[in-house]
Amino acid sequence: MASTIKVVILGGSGFVGRGLLAELANDQRFAIISLSRSGGNAELRHKFPQVTWLQADLQVPTVDWISQVVQADWIIDLIGFLFAKNRKTYRQLTITPLQPLIQQLQATGQTRFIFVSANKAPFFLKNYVTVKKEMEQILREKLGQRTVLLYPGLIYDKDRYSNWLLAQVLLKLGKIPGLQQPINTWRIISRQMFSRQIRQVLLGKSSYLEKRI
Repeated sequence: MASTIKVVILGGSGFVGRGLLAELANDQRFAIISLSRSGGNAELRHKFPQVTWLQADLQVPTVDWISQVVQADWIIDLIGFLFAKNRKTYRQLTITPLQPLIQQLQATGQTRFIFVSANKAPFFLKNYVTVKKEMEQILREKLGQRTVLLYPGLIYDKDRYSNWLLAQVLLKLGKIPGLQQPINTWRIISRQMFSRQIRQVLLGKSSYLEKRI
């Protein structure tokens, strides 16, 4: 029997994280640990009893979370903050929390790291994209080929109606001659399909999301 794949998800209680848990939790090939400041709420713990919910602050190194990440086969970073007031704040939200974890991974183990980056964004999200690229560079330098970068665009699901509605509008616009190519560069993708792409990567398969447009 094949070994269980141990996966630590950062941001498992968020919009994208909940979709990924729905995709992976019932698959016996995976052992899932959700690592977050909250440790998951009662509703999530009830919905996904197969998941190990761990409360931790990554800025405070403790044996509990360090042992989980260094023994994991994969870490998936789904900590996402789309809007922040400036580049410094984006860095504090995106890069700073992960620095202690990356240091631990450098020191020991062969854990691989999936980072959800940005393929393209409107001009008012310039700092968001810039900081994502900074994080990519850090991961390449510190973890090398253990890093897998994914480039989805707008991830939508009816659980977040604003995302779903925007996606429907853009998908309809993409059917108009002359708009198909520019709309395609946004890589509009359902939360379920995105989760399936991550599962492929975890199982050692390739994903079209690994290529930047």
